[in-house]
Amino acid sequence: MPKWLVNTLGVLLIVFVAILIVQKGNDVKNTFENKKPTNTMSVSAEGKVSAAPDLATVTIGVMTQGTDAVAVKNDNNSKVGKIVDFLKKQGIDEKDINTSQYYFYPQQDYSNGQTRITGYQGNQTITVKVHQLEKNESKLEAIMDGSVNVGANQIQGVAFTFEDPNELQQQARKDAIEKAKIKAQELAQEAGLTLGKVVSVSENSGYMPGPIPYASDAYGMGGGGMASSKSIAPSIERGSQDITQTMTVVFEVK
Repeated sequence: MPKWLVNTLGVLLIVFVAILIVQKGNDVKNTFENKKPTNTMSVSAEGKVSAAPDLATVTIGVMTQGTDAVAVKNDNNSKVGKIVDFLKKQGIDEKDINTSQYYFYPQQDYSNGQTRITGYQGNQTITVKVHQLEKNESKLEAIMDGSVNVGANQIQGVAFTFEDPNELQQQARKDAIEKAKIKAQELAQEAGLTLGKVVSVSENSGYMPGPIPYASDAYGMGGGGMASSKSIAPSIERGSQDITQTMTVVFEVK
């Protein structure tokens, strides 16, 4: 076979393969384009769920002062130990009791150009998680009250949150999608269109409240004084919080 004929056949083969590749690409493109709806409607809606917090984090402190460093430290540790023992007797798990701060330092006088130590101060702060508030709302008040009665002189506050915020967020998403469907149906009817299947769903934004603080001051002890009489438990209302989620749903319309 002549060389020129071999070359010609080779070129024709290459051209033929190239045409097949281009044709195959066009077929794939047309397939995807045919699957994509030509007309769509995009609707956004906000879902909301209201719930009462079921988890509280209490910050409890002990501050002691005196002229003897060892005595101050021992007194502070003893009071914190009594608080921890009390909390455990109330059913608080050890993993839910944590030391968050510990300070021990001298108190100094800088008068007359001289510095002298006048005493010592010790501070310990522990955080306590109280679960399942929905089953026993009085438990939180009893813990705060009892902690003061066994030695705490600082209740720095309570923060309310949720054990499982993801479940609440999912409920808000579902509510948003249902509202979007109703809204889309109404818009389609007003425009004389027929609402088709859902093409896509996307999450725009959401709001999940962080810890909501409930300030306290060791029942009027100013954060540093010692309780002179038996404490009376405060009335703490956990209220409810709103969890919101905005979703966008795209529908096919005809």
